[in-house]
Amino acid sequence: MKNLGKSIALIMCSLLVAFAQDTRPIDHLSPDEITAAIAAKPNTGFVWIEDGGFSTPSLCQAQMPSESIFTPAGWLNALAISKRKQFLQFVPTEEDTERVLTVISDGCASGTPAGPRCETITRAVLLSDKAGTITAEAISQKAIAQNWQNGYGATAACSNLVSRFSMADVQRVRNGKGEFLIATFSGATLLKLYTVKDKHIKKLGL
Repeated sequence: MKNLGKSIALIMCSLLVAFAQDTRPIDHLSPDEITAAIAAKPNTGFVWIEDGGFSTPSLCQAQMPSESIFTPAGWLNALAISKRKQFLQFVPTEEDTERVLTVISDGCASGTPAGPRCETITRAVLLSDKAGTITAEAISQKAIAQNWQNGYGATAACSNLVSRFSMADVQRVRNGKGEFLIATFSGATLLKLYTVKDKHIKKLGL
C-alpha cells in the first residue's frame, strides 16, 4: 500500500503551480475535535484508492493513478504525524482545521524508450454516479509539480492535484448506497473514475 508519508510530502511541497479558492464559509473542527485528531493513531480518517483498471500495469510502472482521501480529522492527524517525524512542533493553522474532505489525486507515470511520461491532473470532481446525476466541485485546488527523470537524463514534468470539498457537498453527492465517485481530468479529458465504496466510507467514518 502507498506510504501515507508520500501523500503528506506532496502537500508539504513548496512548488505550488495553481490555486483556486471558493468564497463559501467553511466550518471548523472544535478544540476538542482538534485535540482528538492529533492524538489519534496513524491512518485514522484516511483511505487510499489505487486504479486497478489496467490490463497491463507496466504502463504506469513508475506511479499508478490513485486517490488519497482524508477526512477533516484525518488530514489534521496526518499533518501532525508528519511534523512529529521531523521533530517539529505542530501548531495547526486555521485552514488546517477546516471541516473539508481533502483528496490528493496522482496520475499515471511511466518510462518509455523516449523517456519518462506522466499525467497532469487539473481537476477533480465528485459524482453521485457514472452519469454525473449530482456533482460537486472542489472549494479549492492546489496543483503540485512533479518531475521525473530516467538514467539517460530525459525528463518529464506534470502535476498532481490537492482538492478540498465541503462536507455538505460530500453528503449531497452520496448515492443510494451511501457511496460516491471521484472523477479526475487533465484539461477537458477524463482520466479516471474512482468509486469511494462502502468499505471506504466506513473506514473514513463518513
